[in-house]
Amino acid sequence: MSPWRVWLLAMILVSFSGASQVKRAPEGGAARAGPVLEEAAALLEAGNFPAAEAAARRAVRLAPDWAVARNVLGIVLDQLGRGKGAEAEYRTALRLDPAFAGARNNLGNLLLRQGQLPEARAEFERVLKADPNHAQAHFNLGSVLAAQQQFSAATDHFGAAWKLRGAEADPGVVLAFVSAALRAERPQEALSAAGELARAHATDARILFSLAVALAEGGQYEAAADRFAAVNRLRPHTPEVLYNLGVAYFNLQRMEEAARVLAESADLDPRPAETHFRLGLIASERSEHENAVLELKHAIERVPNRAQHHYMLGREYFRMAYWEGAAGAYQRATDLDPGQALYLLSLGNAQFRASRYQQASQAFLRAAKIDPSLPEINYLIGYTLRAQGKFEEARAYFERHLAIAPGHVDSQASLGYLALEQGRYTEAEEFLQQALQGSPNHLGAQFDLARVYAKQRNYPKAIAAFEHIIEISPDHPQAHYQLYLLYARAGQKVEAQVALAEFKRLEELEKKARDAQMRLDKVRTMRLSGAAGDEVPQRDGAGQPATLPPPGGI
Repeated sequence: MSPWRVWLLAMILVSFSGASQVKRAPEGGAARAGPVLEEAAALLEAGNFPAAEAAARRAVRLAPDWAVARNVLGIVLDQLGRGKGAEAEYRTALRLDPAFAGARNNLGNLLLRQGQLPEARAEFERVLKADPNHAQAHFNLGSVLAAQQQFSAATDHFGAAWKLRGAEADPGVVLAFVSAALRAERPQEALSAAGELARAHATDARILFSLAVALAEGGQYEAAADRFAAVNRLRPHTPEVLYNLGVAYFNLQRMEEAARVLAESADLDPRPAETHFRLGLIASERSEHENAVLELKHAIERVPNRAQHHYMLGREYFRMAYWEGAAGAYQRATDLDPGQALYLLSLGNAQFRASRYQQASQAFLRAAKIDPSLPEINYLIGYTLRAQGKFEEARAYFERHLAIAPGHVDSQASLGYLALEQGRYTEAEEFLQQALQGSPNHLGAQFDLARVYAKQRNYPKAIAAFEHIIEISPDHPQAHYQLYLLYARAGQKVEAQVALAEFKRLEELEKKARDAQMRLDKVRTMRLSGAAGDEVPQRDGAGQPATLPPPGGI
């Protein structure tokens, strides 16, 4: 429930009744209108609006200059949804009696509902100028101020209305006070009022629920959870109550309790998508990715066009290293909400992981167009262009990123790689040395620097560089292969054979790992897309990286 709905509920709870507007008719010919107007007011309170309108119009015909009759007719037309007619009657009443506070309040309320906030505010301020102790005007002015985001002033006026009403205060006034005070960052006053309201209405589930919603929207999740739990005791097994209680527990990081009550809510009423979405978020927090996928799919089945649901499904697929599924879900989120740079950034990452480099660069370019300030966006575009072999375009983006973030190691390493591939060995060495100054164990930069030495035919230096890589990463197959070539050129036959044997061993292990991964990916695709499968999808739990992996350079 939005803050506006809380205030609207409060307004309804404290609205005037028609009968309270009726005064005695003036002496003379208009005296006959009094009984007719009382009949109109009784019909209005009974909810018989057509009959109330007929009676009010008779009273107006009998006493066209009686402000009270005009006001009651305005109230009836207001209730019938005929705003223009109601406004005309309220204004006529005020022309006849400018001090008629009831008519002015009614006009202000009509203007407020129509969204004419400055005009409504002016009407309520006029009432309070004439009568500073007018409780209803304080409440109404507080409603306008809250709608204008002036929460501290709104809190003061709601508080004045509450004080003036005293022990007879409507709960709606206190609800409005609590909601505004929380948004005005006056939590102690809000919590004190909430406690007083809860004690006064300890057995009223409706009021306690509205109070809990106001507390939750104000970030007071502990107090909100207590109130939702109280409502749950009064009305056990109510899905909406359980859902809100589960969300409060979730915000308090009480995941076990959140999962329990949300699961009960879903069992009682499996239709709401939001319950399944929240269960998916809880499963995600607990790294239960399969359960998260299942619940998010349930949410999407119920509400197919909510972009955030598809985005979160993509995130779970990404965490499971199911790149195709992640790319598909992110694409759907982007289709539904094309203006979200985050969705495009995530889509680019997934497309890159799926080796669809052109699509990845297109996604990153669209993200940069929406938000050029995205961290590392130029590096990401450059890296996808590099993967496509578009070296000059990639170089421009890496240089652009270095201009924004001087010393960015991966951009320096990538520029070194590009210079190496284009035969500019001196420039390549310079960039790679810069990268290694910032990150001495950067394997991509070390490998490319060793390749530079090899291209320059400085074999001793190249051998030493590749041997250093193997010290850091003994299972680096390409380092062993490069050493085999260099040892052979240097006439070190024994060392060359050892390096070649190790390369072949590591290559065989990698081949087996790739084959196993392909089988696992096939099963994962079948299972996550709804087809049969026996194996359990991989759970790497790595989460979605902010950037692509650092360049390797082979």
